[in-house]
Amino acid sequence: MGFTVVMGEQCSRKGGGGEGKEEYVFSPSGFPLCFRCMRQLFFGRTRRVRIQFFRYFIVGGTSAVVDLMFYGALLAYFGARLYLVWAFVAYMVGLVWNHMCCLLWVFESRHERWKEFFMVFLIALGGLFWTELLLWIGVDFLHGHPFFTKPFVLLIVLIWNFGMRKTFVFH
Repeated sequence: MGFTVVMGEQCSRKGGGGEGKEEYVFSPSGFPLCFRCMRQLFFGRTRRVRIQFFRYFIVGGTSAVVDLMFYGALLAYFGARLYLVWAFVAYMVGLVWNHMCCLLWVFESRHERWKEFFMVFLIALGGLFWTELLLWIGVDFLHGHPFFTKPFVLLIVLIWNFGMRKTFVFH
């Protein structure tokens, strides 16, 4: 099971210019993906919200992995008694990763660097607030394990962070 390349099909992308033949890649599920569309998803700057959200989802996913790795290591090494402190530390490490990847790949800078950083910092404080609150509710009130509660919290905060950054920083 793998990707299949087929030559000679017409690219269905709007505005393709009708240059003729386009090379398609068929995913294992049979969904055709033209190389031009794949390049647009992964390379170059874009203002299209769907592509930005797709990229932010990937960046957020890698940030979540970084966050969970640090959180899990801190829980394993120091214990779960201070799980909210470990969540704070892991969130900050994931935040640095996320911000650097967003600047390089997802969004175009619209403000002076210091103003942009300040706005992202304020949004990050909001994300930290939601992370700590939802983790506290999940662990202390719903009696979930800190490590297994964290992915649900990360998903909610990822959506909130994207909306806030797209609306106020990288509009």
